[in-house]
Amino acid sequence: MQPSAQKIYLIHGWGVNRHVFDDFITRLPAAWDVHLLNLPGHGTAAVGETFDIERVADEFARQIEHPAHILGWSLGGLVALYLAARHPQKIQSLCLTASFAKLLAADHYPEGLNQVALGKMIALFQQDYAKHIKLFLQLQLLHTPDAAAIIERILPDIVRHGAPTALRDALNAAEHADARHLLPHIRQPSLLIFGGKDAITPSRMGGYLHRHLPHSRLHIIEKAAHAPFLSHADEFAAHYRSFIDAQQHEAAE
Repeated sequence: MQPSAQKIYLIHGWGVNRHVFDDFITRLPAAWDVHLLNLPGHGTAAVGETFDIERVADEFARQIEHPAHILGWSLGGLVALYLAARHPQKIQSLCLTASFAKLLAADHYPEGLNQVALGKMIALFQQDYAKHIKLFLQLQLLHTPDAAAIIERILPDIVRHGAPTALRDALNAAEHADARHLLPHIRQPSLLIFGGKDAITPSRMGGYLHRHLPHSRLHIIEKAAHAPFLSHADEFAAHYRSFIDAQQHEAAE
């Protein structure tokens, strides 16, 4: 039986654009209707006066005509949480990978980071985006046998538009956002995939999401870093296909 035309929207993370998913989408069923979104100030998407996560979620919701499955990576996963909370009628499921409800640690939230190291990347990206985003991707795929081939496939389109214009605003928004209060109200099925070697969004952040999202399942890819959909693409895609197929089966019953 051929997979039905599931509608899928993928939301990338900070510092890149939708082309970071170019290799991953080749591993999804051809029958799926896959859409790649650019965050404001990333790729070809313009940014307004400020990078406002709630406004981004609302704008993406306007682009979704029928209930869809949302896959969000890192900052894209945070946007996906706001999408599900603010526009539940538009969302069938969530897949959050290497993402978070709150980036920085706080009282009663030790899962967050004490400091964010990404700020130092802004000047480097602005100085030579192609060089430093390649180095970043190489680090995330350090133990991936075909890392060079993957990067060769996605890098030209990622760097085509140069460094994202919203680097500082988007990072500032990520550091100040707090979606913890939204989690108990998100009723959609949620798949959480984290890397065991991720220093940017450690797997403990996935554990927090799992404990507070009512209908979630957590899978940790122990040898993955911050981009498991790239470094362990086949394993990631298999989990995601199984997750979507299970929902399709339940809906058909």
